[in-house]
Amino acid sequence: MICRPSLRMRLWLAATTLAMLAVIAAAIAAHGLLRTQAWATEAMTAQQRIEAYGSYSARVNDWMLGWLTQAGSVPDAGGVMQAMDNLDRLVAEDVAAATDEAEATRRARQSMTPARLRGLFGQLQNTLVQTPPGTAEGDAAIVFYAAQAPQVVAGQIEQEARRRDIALATMEGLRRPFLWSAIGIGVAVPLVLMALYLLVLRPLFSRLGHATRAAEAMAAGTIPPGAGGHDELGLMFARLRQMSARVARRSARLETIVQERTASLSQANDRLAHIDANRRRFFADVGHELRTPLTVIMGEAELGARSKDAELRASFQTIMARAQRLFRRIEDILRIARSENGQLELVSDRVALNLAIEAALADLAPVLRRAGITVTHEVPQLAVAGDAEWLRQVFAGLFENAAKYAGQGAEVGVKAAQVGDMVRIDIADNGPGVSPDMQEQLFDRFSRGQDGAGFGVGLALARWVVEASGGTLDMLPVESGLHLRIALPLWKEG
Repeated sequence: MICRPSLRMRLWLAATTLAMLAVIAAAIAAHGLLRTQAWATEAMTAQQRIEAYGSYSARVNDWMLGWLTQAGSVPDAGGVMQAMDNLDRLVAEDVAAATDEAEATRRARQSMTPARLRGLFGQLQNTLVQTPPGTAEGDAAIVFYAAQAPQVVAGQIEQEARRRDIALATMEGLRRPFLWSAIGIGVAVPLVLMALYLLVLRPLFSRLGHATRAAEAMAAGTIPPGAGGHDELGLMFARLRQMSARVARRSARLETIVQERTASLSQANDRLAHIDANRRRFFADVGHELRTPLTVIMGEAELGARSKDAELRASFQTIMARAQRLFRRIEDILRIARSENGQLELVSDRVALNLAIEAALADLAPVLRRAGITVTHEVPQLAVAGDAEWLRQVFAGLFENAAKYAGQGAEVGVKAAQVGDMVRIDIADNGPGVSPDMQEQLFDRFSRGQDGAGFGVGLALARWVVEASGGTLDMLPVESGLHLRIALPLWKEG
């Protein structure tokens, strides 16, 4: 006689099997969630550190710009210190999140990078406080910092980007095992239920039915009919099926979230790489197209300047000087386009106002002569704070506008006087002027004059330079002609 397991044992074995499947499914889901969350946190913290290093570089650039624009004062380095503290905090959090001592030691080495940057910046700050930019020691300190810090920051950013990419790739690699696990569990559950029915439930129902029919038959005295229905066992299995369905849905939802986040990060990286490649290509093309012909012009002008004919030599020298100034302007414009904030890199130095205006008049002498414009100036020997080359360019642009729009035979007057801590320069002509509704538009980029000529960059750029130097450029209302007023800060020694 074959010994078969009891019904209670078979029920216990079936229940244990289903429970194990549920636990395995939950464990896989929890494990996948924890692993995915850990790698997502790794990617996000690496990205935060990349942004923190970028913020540090931007703060240092702003601080260096403060040296160039705030004459006579030491720029506040609080923003740089705050960026450094943020870097220290992020590195400390990364070390604390390490899973073992070896990993913590490896991550702790990253703290050397913020410490090295702090040391380089501290050395630069101490040197510039004692010897500001423009001196040999100050310029040497800036060159030394520029040769060290950007490489350190770039190397650390590359390392963090590598960690971020590894985390994203690992998240993508987790997707397939979790998918196959979910499929396996989904297939195993129906098979186990079928086995449970064949081995346990069907015999149990058969016995219960037989017992019922037997009881009824015995009560009625006839053969009992077949009977069926639902009981607690059926409800229990229905609930188990619902739980398995929820686990499968959660696994599918988790997989969808991982795919969406991974795809979004990949698309963002691709867009950034494409934009950066286009930017570098554009600057390379512009630099080549503009510098190459200017280099040829300057070379030919230099050869012509060696001529024995004095008039010819003077003409070539003039061409050489104009080409060099145009070359510098192109470099300034490209430097503006490449800069992160799109601002001019102006130096703040002592500028003799009368010499700057006379240099501008000398540049525009042929233009003014052809236009029949007479310029008279009463400019005392005053010194203003600004960039000598750019201020000369501002005055030259204003005189050029007068030659274009004031009309044949017009007169332009230039006066200057000190008013408190500022120097006020008035430039007025007796030309036809502009209508009131056009006055503010003249300071907009690419706006055109009343006759449709010009591109409007001159006055917009002039106002930009003046305001970047700490002054103002306004148009005063007059009945006839055009009256511009410039206010520049007075140069203070020390």
